[in-house]
Amino acid sequence: MKICTVVVTFNRYELLKECLDSLLNQTYKCDILVVDNASTDGTKDNIKEDGYLANSNLIYKRLDKNSGGAGGFHFGVKYALENRYDYVWLMDDDAEPELKCLEALVENIDNTKYSAYSPKVMIGTKENCTLSTFGHRGVFDYENCLPAFQKPIELQEYEKEFCEIEMASFVGILIPIKNVEKIGLPEKRFFIHHDDSEYSLRLSTLGKILMINGVNIYHKEKRQEEKIGREFLGFKKNRIKFEKLWLKYFGLRNSVYIALKYGKGQKRYFLAFKLYLQLIMDIILFDDKKCIRLLFATNSFFDGVRGVFDNNKPTKILKR
Repeated sequence: MKICTVVVTFNRYELLKECLDSLLNQTYKCDILVVDNASTDGTKDNIKEDGYLANSNLIYKRLDKNSGGAGGFHFGVKYALENRYDYVWLMDDDAEPELKCLEALVENIDNTKYSAYSPKVMIGTKENCTLSTFGHRGVFDYENCLPAFQKPIELQEYEKEFCEIEMASFVGILIPIKNVEKIGLPEKRFFIHHDDSEYSLRLSTLGKILMINGVNIYHKEKRQEEKIGREFLGFKKNRIKFEKLWLKYFGLRNSVYIALKYGKGQKRYFLAFKLYLQLIMDIILFDDKKCIRLLFATNSFFDGVRGVFDNNKPTKILKR
């Protein structure tokens, strides 16, 4: 069984090293494809100087420009498809799977029942982590839940040896290539945010995803560092820092696009507008630099409605 692990990286070489060390020591051996999104931190030279390219099973591909996580995973899955692998295992550069992680996933493959396989996600390092209960693993609720219809899994499900889910982020999901052939490649136009949710929506047409709770993948994400606490009339919210505002553009645009494409009936329009309205209210009540933030939100919403994927739009808005 040929498995290609795809690791997408951008300017996080120290974290990438920890990820690669874990992958090279997996008890179930696989090929490792590093997709470098045109990093500027010396990744290209460092990965060679540190001896990683001496491993015959490690392949390094540097893209001409930063295509975002979505573009990187699109490239990686396409590579696995074109090179006739049986499975593709996806993860960010800040992920670190336990050494028996891939072996446990492979041992539980049953393609007559499941569309993909995943470990449990823990936020943080092995030494200091908490269970991820939202954003990485979930089920779909097309009536009420946004963004991207994600609904958390009931906590008792994590206590079982296995559980069936419908959504798995690109942090440790193992996908049969035959299913890639059926549903296509990840949506590269998204750049970042919700590309994995959109792909899970497509996978869900083929069956559930099996989560193996006995193995973990650690995700050293730092999303809270992008936010700052704000308060209005005693109500507190974590709000995105202005210098990270461009991230919000992609999140809302892609969420609105998903809502309208995959939502059910007329309610999808209400859910999409609800996302926009909630963001507008939060900007007015909690944020600084309200005008530029409102401009970002409005452009993002209408680009999602129209299906316009101009990933340079945030830069253009800031230059106005």
